[in-house]
Amino acid sequence: MKTENLERYLNSFGKEVVKNARKNLSKAGKGGGKLEQSIKFQVVTDTDGFKVQFYMADYGTFVDKGVKGAGGKIKSGKHKGTWGGRRHYITWQGKRKDSPYKFGSGKGKKNGIYKGIGSFIRKKGLQPRSEGGQFMTTAGLKIAIVKVLWTKGIHGISFFQKSLMLGMKQFGKDLLSNVKEDIIAGLTTVK
Repeated sequence: MKTENLERYLNSFGKEVVKNARKNLSKAGKGGGKLEQSIKFQVVTDTDGFKVQFYMADYGTFVDKGVKGAGGKIKSGKHKGTWGGRRHYITWQGKRKDSPYKFGSGKGKKNGIYKGIGSFIRKKGLQPRSEGGQFMTTAGLKIAIVKVLWTKGIHGISFFQKSLMLGMKQFGKDLLSNVKEDIIAGLTTVK
């Protein structure tokens, strides 16, 4: 059976989901970086038929689905208060779910969060300066940021989930017509 229309349709579906995921990431103020560029898709054929597989940098799923915090109390500063650490995201089916990830699971690189926070500080231009204007060490700032993240967690922005939801709503509308076109193209006329 010919599958050109179906494959073309699945490719357009994948492109649309990727485009919307990148747009959602930018809207949330997290675009323009390695994560945005890493979002890709591929249409794969296997024994079950066709699959559309999506890829992104590993940390993209944490940005999408959030990370639970340990909870606790922050004694001072902008985030002062008691926090439960619970974080959620919205699935592509439109359901609110708790994040499957949490700080302190032991699965990440040891002290890996400090490296990421260091990159964040440089990217945002947050490096502290002395009264004389000289750059100071970021160690104290890293510790403070990690304390807040560890306690509160990271709220999921559902940038990929929302894109997939939109794609799936539009997906069903034209899928059957594309399969129908492939079947018609594969038919032969018998005289």
